[in-house]
Amino acid sequence: TKGSPMNKQLATRVIAWHTDNGGFCSTYSDYQTHALRLLHEATGLCLACGATQEQIFEVGSDEINKHAERYASGEIVFEGIGEEIADVAILLEVLAYYTNNPIDLHVDTKLDVLHNRLWTADAHGVLWRRKDGDEEAAQ
Repeated sequence: TKGSPMNKQLATRVIAWHTDNGGFCSTYSDYQTHALRLLHEATGLCLACGATQEQIFEVGSDEINKHAERYASGEIVFEGIGEEIADVAILLEVLAYYTNNPIDLHVDTKLDVLHNRLWTADAHGVLWRRKDGDEEAAQ
């Protein structure tokens, strides 16, 4: 089937995996680091789809410049967080659909993999995979 939205039960399992491994996001200052962790994975997705380093830098630079024109540097824009999350979710659904990658199936499979790995939460509650023997998270 084509890509489909993640169901509520699976989303609950994702959050349970995160919190069970020490993840949290309890203060406004944690948002930034969680968003940067998302950028890590979004960059990997872009590369997997064939984007070049130059394209990724150009898009990132354009988005930074657009934000700088609207807001002070480093400012948390609370009213904009929901809109940006919606943009990410919508475009992920579109990409999943057109690449024939059902989100539920892949998230369910990936959760099984994630449960078998060791994780370390950083100071902001973001989970990073630990390598065998590492005391600190690999970032």
